[in-house]
Amino acid sequence: MSQNGISMKDVLKATTLVLLFLVGTGFFFHDQGDKPAASATGSNNQKMIALEREGEMAALPAREGRAKSLPLGQWGGEHISVEVTGRGATVEYDCAHATIARRITIDRHGGFDVPGKQFSEHGGPVREGSESAGYPVRFKGEVNGKTMTLTVTNRLTKELIGTFTLVHGAQTRLMKCK
Repeated sequence: MSQNGISMKDVLKATTLVLLFLVGTGFFFHDQGDKPAASATGSNNQKMIALEREGEMAALPAREGRAKSLPLGQWGGEHISVEVTGRGATVEYDCAHATIARRITIDRHGGFDVPGKQFSEHGGPVREGSESAGYPVRFKGEVNGKTMTLTVTNRLTKELIGTFTLVHGAQTRLMKCK
């Protein structure tokens, strides 16, 4: 502990959080040779930034330039509707809904893989205290032009919830549970 009450461990934690934030937003630290201060190559030759956290090394994907986002707006398909915003997405099914609480970025092949939370719905009134707490899901998709293929999987059970084809700008007619 230093004289001002801040330990080296606290400094390391704060530094790590700042570095993770900066890497996550696309900023990089460069040495005098204009190369990343710490870099490595991950699987599929993906460039990585290496960070040290309390004696452990962590490798994070390096972002080259600004990441491309999934096109914003309405995506519609059979029994599914997805509204994409700059901060995530809301998903509506016939008898369920889901949320994605982060911006959806796509790779150079149009692919994405993001976590979300899904909530089951049922017909009839909802009794107080019976609301679903939801469960974690994985949204894995690929965009080709205005068409998206989306696979939704329950992350706890690994059960496939469904594979959907959606079109950007298309309206959906859902058959909500009654």
